[in-house]
Amino acid sequence: MVLDPSRYQDHRTWKMTPGLIRARQPFFKKNMIGLAILAGVSAGIYTYTYSFLHKDNDFADVPIPPIDEKELEKLKKEYEQHKQERQ
Repeated sequence: MVLDPSRYQDHRTWKMTPGLIRARQPFFKKNMIGLAILAGVSAGIYTYTYSFLHKDNDFADVPIPPIDEKELEKLKKEYEQHKQERQ
């Protein structure tokens, strides 16, 4: 069965026995180095992606056309009507 305790676990508390702790001890430093490398690569990829996606200058060269006051008022009225319909 899956939850059967092994001989390397205490049968009452499910904690590691001193024998298992001694057996895992030589691998601790290598495991921590591997963890640091994996965490560093993951953090580097995340940071690179975050900084790349926040370079929002794709439309910097597109000029914004000036808008007429009458057209602006018309757009404001349409916006207010749409806003009231949604409520």
